[in-house]
Amino acid sequence: MGKKSIFIILTVLISQNINATQRYEAEGAIVDENSVEVIQDQNVSGGSYVNMKEGNLIFEISVSEAGFYALWASYSQPYDENGKIQNLTINGSSSGQISFPYTENFVQMKASAKIKLSKGINTIGITHSWGWVNIDYVELTAYEAAPFNISSNLVTQNASENTRKMYSFLKENFCKKIISGVMTDRTMENDGVNTPFKVETQIEVAWIRDASNKIPALLGLDFMHGTGLNSDNSWHNDYTKATISLAEDIFKKGGFPAYCWHWKDPSKSVETFYTESSGNTPYTDFSLINAFTDETCESFNIESSEYKAIVSDIDIVAGYLKILADKDIPVLWRPVHEASGKWFWWGSSGAKACKALFIFMFDRFTNHHGLNNLVWVWTTDEASDALEWYPGDQYVDIIGRDYYYYPREANHGSLVASFEKVKDIYDGKKIIALSENGSVPYPDSLVSDEAGWSYFMPRYGDYTMDGWAHDNTADDWNSIMNHDYVITLDDMPGWENYEVFTKPIVKRSPLNKDISVKITNGLLSIDTKNRKVQTVSLYTLNGTHLSTLEKSATGSIFRFNTETMSNGIYLLRVKTPEGIISGSVMVN
Repeated sequence: MGKKSIFIILTVLISQNINATQRYEAEGAIVDENSVEVIQDQNVSGGSYVNMKEGNLIFEISVSEAGFYALWASYSQPYDENGKIQNLTINGSSSGQISFPYTENFVQMKASAKIKLSKGINTIGITHSWGWVNIDYVELTAYEAAPFNISSNLVTQNASENTRKMYSFLKENFCKKIISGVMTDRTMENDGVNTPFKVETQIEVAWIRDASNKIPALLGLDFMHGTGLNSDNSWHNDYTKATISLAEDIFKKGGFPAYCWHWKDPSKSVETFYTESSGNTPYTDFSLINAFTDETCESFNIESSEYKAIVSDIDIVAGYLKILADKDIPVLWRPVHEASGKWFWWGSSGAKACKALFIFMFDRFTNHHGLNNLVWVWTTDEASDALEWYPGDQYVDIIGRDYYYYPREANHGSLVASFEKVKDIYDGKKIIALSENGSVPYPDSLVSDEAGWSYFMPRYGDYTMDGWAHDNTADDWNSIMNHDYVITLDDMPGWENYEVFTKPIVKRSPLNKDISVKITNGLLSIDTKNRKVQTVSLYTLNGTHLSTLEKSATGSIFRFNTETMSNGIYLLRVKTPEGIISGSVMVN
């Protein structure tokens, strides 16, 4: 028998503006005992609360003026220490998700910093996704707008001219228009010689083109087959080469190449990136934590097989990216994505290990390999521990949110609640994008709700090409791609024509070109060779600040005591009036 959809209706009519907090008790709802339960408790507001179980809540209210409001919820969630997620709908359209952290006691939290209500009657839904959250009440308050404060400079300070152009275009159009994108699956013809597709003949792109007469401006690619157990065979090699060909083609046509990396087991024991907890088979038990000296993840164990396997794979992918860098083709680079879900091995060892891995990759790509063509994208969730996973502002250009509506169904809402939540978590310092998604938000909804996602990129296959859930139909694509708010490939100015006017970019140089580093008698000595230096700072790989020296007592020599430091790799940053010199140093 199919599962029934049960709704709890709370009816509250208000005729005045919301100048003060308005509270709506959950126990005033009509309850179906098969899906939810009202529990008496004199310690909560109104004397009872609703255990949602597998059910839904729909609050029906009326406001006298259309506008934006903030939504708060009093809840407890004693069921899952990893947190629970429920869907948030406004007038039946998806506004995003609400993450409910573990708490045995009732607490109040901001469920959504921004929801848009129409004049008159509206519905606000907290509906089943992972289920099992206790709701005491919800409140509406006035929406408080906060501005973005996004840097004009990339975190790679010697970024190439075209990389700066790409970032500048993203920043210029952020919250003004949305850039269309699609994720690819097949990258080459099945013609016996694996001829790479052109952009317009790639399967997902061709489907969108046929539906709308438009081509997405952003093309999602994957280094999935670039490393791993079978990466040396000809088909896998041809697949990866075809992604590079497509990246070059989309850029030459004026668009955006975007890469992720479903990083297969570095030990090459099994060809997968999934962990046991994902429920997928086969799965890998590769342990990232074993690449470190201990569970603090502040130092790598450079003799470990795990560390050596990780470095080997990073260097392979760096080689592929270098092919594009040598042609000054920039890439939106989104590594170790969806880590906090722990369904991929790079997240299964926890936040500290994953964070250190991202920073290590950044350092090795930029300083060891000299890659200057990457716009770094970090994929976040909206959980209370999101910042524990975050590598840091100095390593990330764009915050991406991978959003799939669950249970899976077509829902083209703006996801403004999720947009505002991510903005709030990261203090409005970064561009925010739908870095991977199911249904594409309808442009009219984005404009109306002021949900300023930088770009969208639906998953390949039936997510893009009207599968069983009808996430994105041909009619959807025709409407979306021909909307004035959406930037398609033919809307792009051409990178050779696009000019960016910014302050001069200060180059970041490898340490060994500008200063010398050595360790003697328990002291790490940095000789700045009489350069004018403001500060010299030392960090662990996970970004923990260890020490900063403002000036040297011995001329150009700065010294750090290493006797209390674990063996491993550390990050060194030398700040000068001309810019920052950075690199890694080995303590052993």
